[in-house]
Amino acid sequence: MPTKIVFGVNSINKIGKLTADFGEKAILVTGRSSAKKFGYSQRITDILKENKIETILFDEVTSNPDAELIDKGASLAMEKECKFVIGMGGGSAIDAAKAIAVGASENDKIWNFVEGKQVRRSLPIIAVPTTAGTGSETTPYCVVSNKKIKRKDAFASELVFPKISIIDPYLTLSLPPFYTSVTGVDTLAHAVEAYISVLSNPISDLFAVEAIKLVSGNLRKAASDGKDMSARLSMSLASALAGCAISQADTTIAHVIGEAVGAIYDTDHGLSVNIVLPVVMDYICEPNYEKFANIASLLGEDISGLSLKDAALKAGDSLRKLMKDLKLPVNLKEIGVKEIKECVGLALRPGLRGTTPFKLSDSDIEKIIKNSI
Repeated sequence: MPTKIVFGVNSINKIGKLTADFGEKAILVTGRSSAKKFGYSQRITDILKENKIETILFDEVTSNPDAELIDKGASLAMEKECKFVIGMGGGSAIDAAKAIAVGASENDKIWNFVEGKQVRRSLPIIAVPTTAGTGSETTPYCVVSNKKIKRKDAFASELVFPKISIIDPYLTLSLPPFYTSVTGVDTLAHAVEAYISVLSNPISDLFAVEAIKLVSGNLRKAASDGKDMSARLSMSLASALAGCAISQADTTIAHVIGEAVGAIYDTDHGLSVNIVLPVVMDYICEPNYEKFANIASLLGEDISGLSLKDAALKAGDSLRKLMKDLKLPVNLKEIGVKEIKECVGLALRPGLRGTTPFKLSDSDIEKIIKNSI
């Protein structure tokens, strides 16, 4: 785990001293409104200024950041000769920061790396999450959209692990209930998928199980009372731990399908994945009833007296109950998906189902998407 994690309330105040060795100019990559509205970007700029670090602001990141936007940010970083990149916000902002760090260092279009070009260098990346969801603060993954060709894909490199992640739960207090919920269930999907992945191991399982416990015990609280600092802190921890888990074990077909849906319909990532995930869980629990039964138990299902198989089959239902409790959509139709043909085509691309612990046929994947509508 190459990322230095700085965790705790008001830990953002340490950003100046923590980044002093990276250089005298940083590009701050963030979204268009929240960071400015709540004063977070100005706060970081002021702290860096006190430590004689100049900040170049790039606050144009949108949900599912597009490759052209990334290239624009990379060009700005090169033009201003920035020495490191700070990504502040949700997963979109942090992934955009990672991509800009690569694009600026490589002086190349980011989509080339999505298509398989090797990342040889990157500017140092500092992650400052303001949501408890994607776990990008502790992963080597970077998700990029290409709206011209309706693709959403990720590339991975040890070089895009953030050098430092400053995880300050205070920064999540302003997150509204809906986004608290959708980022929280994204954390849960990471933990569940890493736990059941064929690449899972005893170390990744420790991260995954603890993250599932934390989400189960705290997401409803955080969504219903956004000022509950204990719940916010626990969700921030869950996000980081789930990121550590997928860094080791990756995700499964649920993420592949969710990203396909997001590419075609520009839907929220956490929603897309978690609408599909219970259906996937119903399909693939057979090879590992014990883990699926444990997931059901961790999410609050009473499995006492049930056979191992029946207990395992409760896992998908436990996630459906959580989604309903959070008042989130439970099928793809509710988030605007009308036609699945393009989604199926993207999800069936070769090489994307290898971590799923069940040999899914093309028709199985098509059925999973149909059953999620």
